[in-house]
Amino acid sequence: MSGWTILYGLINFAILAGGLFLVGRKIVKRIFRGHRDEVTQELERSEEAARNAEKLRAQLPQKSAQGAETVARILRDAEDTAQQRRETAGEETRASRKELEKHAAAEEARYQRSLRRELNGKAAREITEQTAALLTKPEYAGARQALDLRFVERMERELRLTPGDRMKLLDGGKLTMTVSAARTPDPALLARLEQAITAAGVPEGKPELVLNEALIGGMVLQIGDTIYDGSLAGLLERARQQIAAADDGGEDALAALRRELEQVSGSPEVYQTGRVISVSDGICRVTGVSDAMAGELLELDGGMRGMVMDLEKDNVGVVLLGSYDSLQEGAGVRRTGRILSVPVGEELIGRVVDALGRPIDGEGEIHTAQTRPVESPAPGVIDRKSVSRPMQTGIKAIDALIPIGRGQRELIIGDRQTGKTAIALDTILNQKGKDMICIYVAVGQKESTVAGFVEKLRQGGALDYTIVVSASASESAPMLYIAPYAGAAMGEYFMYKGRDVLIVYDDLSKQAVAYRETSLLLHRPPGREAYPGDVFYLHSRLLERAARLSEEAGGGSMTALPIIETQAGDISAYIPTNVISITDGQIFLETDLYNSGVRPAVNVGLSVSRVGGSAQLGAMKQVAGRLRMDLAQYRELAAFSQFGSDLDKATQATLHRGDRMTELLKQPQYAPMEADDQVISIFAVSEGFADGLELKEIARYEAALLPAVHRKWPELGEIILSGRKLTKEELQRLREIIRDFTESFS
Repeated sequence: MSGWTILYGLINFAILAGGLFLVGRKIVKRIFRGHRDEVTQELERSEEAARNAEKLRAQLPQKSAQGAETVARILRDAEDTAQQRRETAGEETRASRKELEKHAAAEEARYQRSLRRELNGKAAREITEQTAALLTKPEYAGARQALDLRFVERMERELRLTPGDRMKLLDGGKLTMTVSAARTPDPALLARLEQAITAAGVPEGKPELVLNEALIGGMVLQIGDTIYDGSLAGLLERARQQIAAADDGGEDALAALRRELEQVSGSPEVYQTGRVISVSDGICRVTGVSDAMAGELLELDGGMRGMVMDLEKDNVGVVLLGSYDSLQEGAGVRRTGRILSVPVGEELIGRVVDALGRPIDGEGEIHTAQTRPVESPAPGVIDRKSVSRPMQTGIKAIDALIPIGRGQRELIIGDRQTGKTAIALDTILNQKGKDMICIYVAVGQKESTVAGFVEKLRQGGALDYTIVVSASASESAPMLYIAPYAGAAMGEYFMYKGRDVLIVYDDLSKQAVAYRETSLLLHRPPGREAYPGDVFYLHSRLLERAARLSEEAGGGSMTALPIIETQAGDISAYIPTNVISITDGQIFLETDLYNSGVRPAVNVGLSVSRVGGSAQLGAMKQVAGRLRMDLAQYRELAAFSQFGSDLDKATQATLHRGDRMTELLKQPQYAPMEADDQVISIFAVSEGFADGLELKEIARYEAALLPAVHRKWPELGEIILSGRKLTKEELQRLREIIRDFTESFS
């Protein structure tokens, strides 16, 4: 190997070693630099930790104090919660105890009344039987003859033929006449009685004599179907009935008998009788009672009652009020001379009654001092006053878009299961503390449904100002027909006393069906859809009784919310169109909206209030002025936008705002809202403050907004409820409060 080769090898080795040295040096420096940086960082972190530890050491006393305070606050809150629960439990226990005591007192009172009635009944029988036995003795023969004389003298002065008897004579008919007595009367008295009958207008005034020892004394004259009862037996029977009806002891029983005996010289009892000639499906035909009036109450054998609904030449059609299983042809019927009436008064508040005002809630009898006819004339135009005061339902979609005033008639209409009764229930719940008497008339509802409704009212504290009138689906058609009129009569009592009344008819469709059934059974000619021709008058004479009275007429009001059920949303059917034409507007609930989750499912386009806008709060009118039009436009655009996606910005903005307004108007059941809260919520969304929120956040936004506004402006509620409009300054202040809240809302 040559020397040059060795030299080149050494040179290459030196170059390679130098390169490796330089590369290794850089790597080592980098490694050491990395370690040094890590050590430096660790030192810095250690120093930071030391500083933090020093800070914590300095803050430790303060944190300890704060922790102790937090613990103490938690303990206090827990104790307060426990105390509240104990107080609530105590209140519930006391309330339960009071309820039990009240129930026990009612049971005791009911038992005492039942016992008194039983004792009075026995006393009545014993006293009248003993009196009858006493008056049959020979020593009272002169008194009995004197009674005959007084009866004849009365007939000579007072005997007049009834219009029905005169009509029968004019038609060429004859009147059957009988005179009944315990013993054969003096022929001279009979002759005078015949002359009195002839003078009254009967051509042949000789009645047939019938002896009946059960009469004891006096006479009973029957001309046609009219009876003039001047007998001692009749007098004692009236005394027995009064004694049996007395609530107190024997002293009252004797006083009742004494009063009746003192009236021996008075006028005889005059009444008309008849008999049943046919019975079927809650309807009976009665012959006799020729002067019966339409709507008059009749008494039938067995204590049953009926109402005259059909007047014909030789008979009357009577609807039976109650079970008629024991009624047979030939049963006796007696006129009462009274139009069918129901009890009215403060005593009915908080009770559940049937269509005749009889209690069905098991809470004992109802003792009222007054009654009112179920049918009465509606207030005249002079007695009415314009609707100018709002009747808040507590439902945003109604109070803002379809306002109702006190004295208005607003129809609630929609298909089955669309929330009609829910609106009525929420409206009644919202009247708490507003000095409003509420009446709920359930027509054709299931008893379980009515029981659930009553329980909701009780839980919400609304039963304290509510009367429930129930004619369940299991009752006869006449009871369903009468129930709304009975509820109206109960409401009129308060209206003419100057009170405000809200009455709900749930529902009038079933009343119309019941009236159609009754009319067909009475053989009245059917009209459209087999309804009788006067079905319009059926509802008009009922709903016209709702009004706001002038101060001279009493100053009260009765607001009616009739409910009508439609079939497949057809509001152009016979009964819906009739009631729409009678009422002052309608709230139409749409099935599609209900199924899509919009509750209440109010169709803004088909719903209207023709009166309530005059009674709407000024602030509500300000914030909801364009709401109806905007929502109607939104619904149309929403339907149109389903067919295309290329929408301009204005349309998108309208849909965006409409989505949030629709979401805001959704409201859960049993949660009515005060009017001032409604104004704040609607103002916030209509001004666009909620445009940046997701739909699912609207409910939470509203729930947080209301208390925040009231905290910053406590007087706002009173300003809104005063009825006046908000000034520009007040509107601007409200905007600023809502803007500040919205910016901080998350």
